[in-house]
Amino acid sequence: MLGLMAFERRRRRSGSLPEALRLQLEACREDEGLAAIVVADELGFCVAHSGGGGNHDELAAWLPMLADPEQSESLHDEGVLHTPRAALAVTTFSIGSTRLHACAVREPSAATEADAGGDEVLARVASGFARLLAQ
Repeated sequence: MLGLMAFERRRRRSGSLPEALRLQLEACREDEGLAAIVVADELGFCVAHSGGGGNHDELAAWLPMLADPEQSESLHDEGVLHTPRAALAVTTFSIGSTRLHACAVREPSAATEADAGGDEVLARVASGFARLLAQ
């Protein structure tokens, strides 16, 4: 009978959408050894986060600008952000007509230009959000 049971890959679940989104981000962050993952809407409001030591709202506010290459460049050049460029990976994704921005933050001591991509973990974040918001 055990062979017929489906393997459950998720360790933690929640019936609450905000909690489910946070748990999904937490699993991604822990699996990748990241300092934080933050998802924000187009206005810079935090939709969900994991980690960040209480700085998630500030990072969420910067995400729409960080997602724009020209604005991101000037934010880093002007020293507005306290997180090194190599520590951040940012992407934008849509769910229906809603655009969201996600950011993976590596510990500055672990970040280099070579490993800053974070494309895989951010794709996993977008996929998880799409799945959870479709329910």
